[in-house]
Amino acid sequence: MRMVGPVTVCAAIAALAVGCSPIVAGTAKPAKNLKPRPLFGSVLRQVPLDDTALTRMLEQPFLNRQPPVFGGPDKLGDADSAGSSPECLGVTTMLQRNAYESADVRDVMWETWWNDGDPAQVISVIEGVVSLPSAAQAQTLFAQFPQQWQQCKDATTTEQTGPIKTTTVVNSVRVADSVVAATNTATAELPNIEALQATPQARAVGVRLNCIVEVEVVFFGDRHPSDPGSANPDTSAVDIAHAMMKRIDTLS
Repeated sequence: MRMVGPVTVCAAIAALAVGCSPIVAGTAKPAKNLKPRPLFGSVLRQVPLDDTALTRMLEQPFLNRQPPVFGGPDKLGDADSAGSSPECLGVTTMLQRNAYESADVRDVMWETWWNDGDPAQVISVIEGVVSLPSAAQAQTLFAQFPQQWQQCKDATTTEQTGPIKTTTVVNSVRVADSVVAATNTATAELPNIEALQATPQARAVGVRLNCIVEVEVVFFGDRHPSDPGSANPDTSAVDIAHAMMKRIDTLS
């Protein structure tokens, strides 16, 4: 027989004397004043939307043709710009080093999803997330972006990747709900070949806790309204950024 100590007996007597509190069924919830914890390391891999979520959101299938990229600040891009507005590369190109040079970047993660080869609205979706040491530092960095991006409206950037030269025009810039967004038009050229058809591209950058999220959605230039998909150059990148920000809230 298990022995019951005097402390336990006294506690039981006291409970009988004052009456027992009822047990309330339900789900345990964190304390209201519990501060969200910053996100670092491999947990960032859970922030981007997967193919199922993107398919549901944009109503067309996507494929992952290469593994996600994860690492430190060295994973930021350093585009070779010969254009008239190199300071606007952060608006037209994902995760550029010069956009983060004033920040203490901890982790960088990005992933690309591709159209499955059938007619559709979208060629590709790139999702990226950058972690900084604190939410305050992330907010300070993000606060620089709206004015920088708005100054780049109607600007042109030129990026050289091997033999391919891509010229991009910033058509519009919008700021709302912790997100700055742009709609661009990109034209690629190869040596001795006529310039390819211009493609609309949607960009969005948002902030949540200690993380900056980036999104790029590239559309087919020759798409038709009857092609599968519901993506919109003015809204889809922002919608994906907001969905990633909600995941950060959940993970924190």
